[in-house]
Amino acid sequence: MQKRMNAWQSGLLATSALAATLFASSQLWHQGHPQWAFLLAFAAVWALISISWASIDFSDKSGKMLAHVVDHNFEGMHERLEYLENELERLGEDLPEWVRKAS
Repeated sequence: MQKRMNAWQSGLLATSALAATLFASSQLWHQGHPQWAFLLAFAAVWALISISWASIDFSDKSGKMLAHVVDHNFEGMHERLEYLENELERLGEDLPEWVRKAS
């Protein structure tokens, strides 16, 4: 049975590969080959982004995190609206009768 890599292991591997590629790119730049340096750096960043965004685990985890954040925000807004509605009712009850009729 094959052991799966943890998120930190794949992240460490990807950032190490990106750092090595950017180092090689900077060496190409200093040797007078800016076109190849740019091409190498661009290809490395593009590949890293493509691989990370294509990962099913990344998509699932980020989707669940986003859903949790949205749920938490909606719950907070709902509680705040209920509090404000209760405050308006309470303030309306404290007003004299003639002011309530005028509004």
